[in-house]
Amino acid sequence: MRGTKVASRYRLVEVIGRGGMGEVWRAEDLQEGHPVALKLITVGEDGAVREATFRREARVAQRLAHPHVVAVHDHGTTDVGGRPALFLAMDLVDGQPLSAFTTGPLPIGITLAWAAQISQALHAAHQAGIVHRDIKPSNVLIDHHQRAARLCDFGIARLADATHHTLTATGAPIGTPTYMSPEQARGDKDVGAPSDLYSLGCLIHELLTGAAPFTGSGWHVLHQHLHEAPAALSTLRPGIPHDLEHLVLALLDKNPARRPTAAETLHRLTQLACAPGAAPTATPHRRPTAPTVVHTPDTAGCRGVGPRPTAVWAGTVTGAALAGELAWTTIVPSPWPVALGTLAGLLLGTLYLLDPPHPPHTGELRITTAGLFTALLLAFGTAVVLLVAHPAMWWAALATGVVGGPVLVACSSAVRHTVQRLLHRPAHRADLAASAGALHTTALLLAAGDFGLSGFTMLAAGLFLWPATALITAVITSRRT
Repeated sequence: MRGTKVASRYRLVEVIGRGGMGEVWRAEDLQEGHPVALKLITVGEDGAVREATFRREARVAQRLAHPHVVAVHDHGTTDVGGRPALFLAMDLVDGQPLSAFTTGPLPIGITLAWAAQISQALHAAHQAGIVHRDIKPSNVLIDHHQRAARLCDFGIARLADATHHTLTATGAPIGTPTYMSPEQARGDKDVGAPSDLYSLGCLIHELLTGAAPFTGSGWHVLHQHLHEAPAALSTLRPGIPHDLEHLVLALLDKNPARRPTAAETLHRLTQLACAPGAAPTATPHRRPTAPTVVHTPDTAGCRGVGPRPTAVWAGTVTGAALAGELAWTTIVPSPWPVALGTLAGLLLGTLYLLDPPHPPHTGELRITTAGLFTALLLAFGTAVVLLVAHPAMWWAALATGVVGGPVLVACSSAVRHTVQRLLHRPAHRADLAASAGALHTTALLLAAGDFGLSGFTMLAAGLFLWPATALITAVITSRRT
């Protein structure tokens, strides 16, 4: 077939890959004068089904235009060797599939860079209503410079808004078992974007440890996806950053609703890549004769990729909410509620703008500098208010000043962990939400004091209000940013 013309435009040069959907050739575009990758699918007895699958692939792929997605330029039908065939003309990526690099664990920095680029591609696909449904190393191409990862082969992808249509039998799983989500393993018809994130979690696990989370063959692997928990990454590769291990486990959650989105995954990977020590220390490529430059996200802009807009938005929301809480629930005269709310919002936003995200390997961190300052300020303020309002209770004010700080720091750490585990937020963002919750709780407890509630009742209310307001803040700021 070498030298054969396809659609009077493409000349076949050499086979560069084979798969379940056909062959991929290096070809020359005679009209444009540059090489392309040409996917050829021979139409056999199941021609109607294969052609429908192919046309769907072409239609889906042509809707995507993204630097980390292999672009599709042309498609149609042709005759190859006297037999009817379908063709798909795509960008020719000079490189190797990611599967060529999965013979062992890769450096963390390289894994973060490639995983972030795949997350970008998935985010673009999901925004366009497209679910890939077959994320695996062989469907990711790495260019010969090893700078860019590009997602390809939407051969079994489908539009998320066309769940009524499928070319597979009901209850029949479709995908690759090693990277298949639990909902795919069950044969669910409403497989959505979270399925791609589960598969991405399997892929990241393999890049970090050299093996997918579940191995075996056939239904044994599917059973593991459905019923077994993956082993902790830290037991397979000591030294894995805590936040990275937490992200992979979140992606591998059996419940699709609890998995982070592609955008959230990208943000967390970028934060991890920006942390000190995340840069690659070794190259994974299989060509020892040529040096490799591996691209990682630009750390110069890392501080602004998430923490900065989140801090500004959280400060704005918190300031406005505090002003309203003080105005509606206390006897503080106007314009003091607005002034106090504005001051608190400015303080919160400024502290977290000046306090950059901490490295992911600081697993013992319980509170940021900004969170610590907020907790100590509240403890000191409570002691002063108590001393001014009830001078005879100077002993209580002194005890609050001495013990209140450490207690609030411990509570803030507990609230931060609650936000992290329930909403899967990065540590810095969870700490910001915990500090905002502390300010909200203080304002609401001031209001409760006007109603003559007992100290025990106010303490119980505070233990409920703090995590509740922190969770609300985390949800609002994440949706906004």
